[in-house]
Amino acid sequence: MRMMMATRVCAMVLAGVLLTSCSSNESVATAERQISSFRRSVAAQQYAHIYAASSDVLKKSTREEELVSLLSAVKRKLGDVKTSEKSGWSVRFLSTGTYVTLGYKTQFERGGGAETFVYQVSEGNALLAGYHINSNALITN
Repeated sequence: MRMMMATRVCAMVLAGVLLTSCSSNESVATAERQISSFRRSVAAQQYAHIYAASSDVLKKSTREEELVSLLSAVKRKLGDVKTSEKSGWSVRFLSTGTYVTLGYKTQFERGGGAETFVYQVSEGNALLAGYHINSNALITN
């Protein structure tokens, strides 16, 4: 009897892990698709569009002028993206939603940087919830 109960518990735990794993992979893929859209908008200097299409989480923590100023400085000082390689990711399931964090090592025309994107993912959509860049070239150029 105990053996059957232990087997059932293991099966339920395994099913939960598999469902979470599939959900995580889908959330990451959804967020990754939005990064190419973000990059096209930055290249076209459509910073207000990026803000308008972002999540309420970003809008509550950052004024439009702040994001526009940051993105225009990145474009002006670093230039266009030449290469970008994913350096890590994480998925958090919170009561306020699912959040995917993606890290990239990016080489721009005039220097490199480490970018971090945070997306709020819901029902197959990913909205930008945060963007951060760490680049010495951004400061010194």
